[in-house]
Amino acid sequence: MDEQMNQEMSMAEAMEGFTLNKVKDGDILEGTILKVNPDEIIVNINYFADGVVPREELTKDHNESLSDLYQVGDSVKVIVLKADDGEGNVLLSKIQADAIVSIEEVEAAFKDKTPLKVKVLDEVKGGLRIFYKGLNGFMPASLVSDSYVENLKDYAGKTLDALVEEFDDVQKKLIFSRKAYLKIQGDKNKKKLLQSLKPGDTVEGTVANIASYGAFIDLGGLTGLCHISDLSHRRIDHPSEVVSIGDTVKVHVIRVDLKNEKISLSLKSKEEDPWIKAGSLKAGQFYTGTVRKLLDIGAIVELENGLDGLVHISEISQEHVSHPRDVLSEGQEVTVKILEIDEDKKRISFTLREGNGTDESYYEEEESVTLGDLFKNLLDQLKEEE
Repeated sequence: MDEQMNQEMSMAEAMEGFTLNKVKDGDILEGTILKVNPDEIIVNINYFADGVVPREELTKDHNESLSDLYQVGDSVKVIVLKADDGEGNVLLSKIQADAIVSIEEVEAAFKDKTPLKVKVLDEVKGGLRIFYKGLNGFMPASLVSDSYVENLKDYAGKTLDALVEEFDDVQKKLIFSRKAYLKIQGDKNKKKLLQSLKPGDTVEGTVANIASYGAFIDLGGLTGLCHISDLSHRRIDHPSEVVSIGDTVKVHVIRVDLKNEKISLSLKSKEEDPWIKAGSLKAGQFYTGTVRKLLDIGAIVELENGLDGLVHISEISQEHVSHPRDVLSEGQEVTVKILEIDEDKKRISFTLREGNGTDESYYEEEESVTLGDLFKNLLDQLKEEE
């Protein structure tokens, strides 16, 4: 009899304990996960009935596996949607609880300009639909990147670092900007690179843009200019002859301007510099070359070893030439004679007045036939005929 009374008292005490812990709609509770099912999780909320959190109140991603997100024994913060769901359970929501808790976090991030990791749900008209710890937000297309984005769908499902651009808790307005985050990171990287880079360094970058005067190389937060004259050892008309946007290239640092935050780069390979072979060339000798470009002042001729030089218009022919194109054409093979080699300025002057019509191989100076020799031979021949 006494034992039965003790059991009844224990049951009464237990029921009284549950009564004291009554839950009502809107309560935020901390619970422990008891079970993880494909479409819901069961949570112990220290109540006579367990709490049920359906999938749609756990994640916005329909492809995510709940077993990957939650484990038995994990603690979760939830809000009561219905104290009785009609089946004796308490209907809960983690997403809505997160939203209430995270509002202060978002407000602080907005004031302090600190980045948050946000989830992209999908592309909508004008931008991306964003989700952050129970809060729905928006990222306009213009704030997705610091460069042009061709297809916003590529960002669907991704987690991005972004700053809070606008926050209004009353109107439930939350705007995120990845562009602002990238700018801050870019400024940080720029300062680090400017302080660490020095002339002579070789670094890897990406061709970000091309202009008629050169190519802009992104070094990861700092963009440097590779002038057209520093893209190749040979003469080119446009940077697109050497690089394309998106190419990964290794460039050499020429100059670093800390004050103006500018950096000059070169794509020229030191090992491939044809001027290394310039010592084998001699003024007065003849060489085979190809006309690469015709200018108003003359023609650019490239030798077989990659070096090129100028044939001034006055050195193209014995006769008067109005324009090089009247006598020459691009791609034409010619024999030129070197007039002068300036290794300091890396310039070679050619003449065609003596070159064309000679043997394609050069003549050693001591073996070459001069105009004086030809004149002397002609006189000797005339004397013999007399």
